[in-house]
Amino acid sequence: MRPVHLALLVLVALAPSFVPARPWQGIQPGVSTQREVVERFGEPATRAKRGARTVLAYHGDRAPVGTRQAQFHVDGSEVVQEITIFLTVQLDAESVEGTYGKPPQRTFVEDTFQKVWLYPAAGVSVYFGKDGNVEALTFSAGKPARAPAPPAAAARADTPAPAAQGVAR
Repeated sequence: MRPVHLALLVLVALAPSFVPARPWQGIQPGVSTQREVVERFGEPATRAKRGARTVLAYHGDRAPVGTRQAQFHVDGSEVVQEITIFLTVQLDAESVEGTYGKPPQRTFVEDTFQKVWLYPAAGVSVYFGKDGNVEALTFSAGKPARAPAPPAAAARADTPAPAAQGVAR
């Protein structure tokens, strides 16, 4: 199987469909709780506070199948608001467009100029690395007003990254 086909297959298997707040691996942003995440995936490798949220990070041997890392951002009411995943296979822009269509909004992370495609109706943000391949996907319950935190720092450090603002183009 060609790498692009394999990558597209993994994206389709891991990504929610076009309906907002669809579950990812049984966890639904805006609905599922921290307790459900821990019941589904076990104790996280890392728990960290980021503002008013707690981030449960699963990496290393605790990473869900098909990912290098998965982060569940939980609010003060212990409800999952956002899920960020770092895939184990490379996906290119063509594969993303084949799944979600042309991005309705393109932006970038100010500090790093990292390219970000936003699909607000689906609650999906796609982060690209310098090599042009997908670095991370973020799923959220609501329409994002701005690009979420850049995932590159989180993937390198295996801990949640600080929030950064994106600029729409």
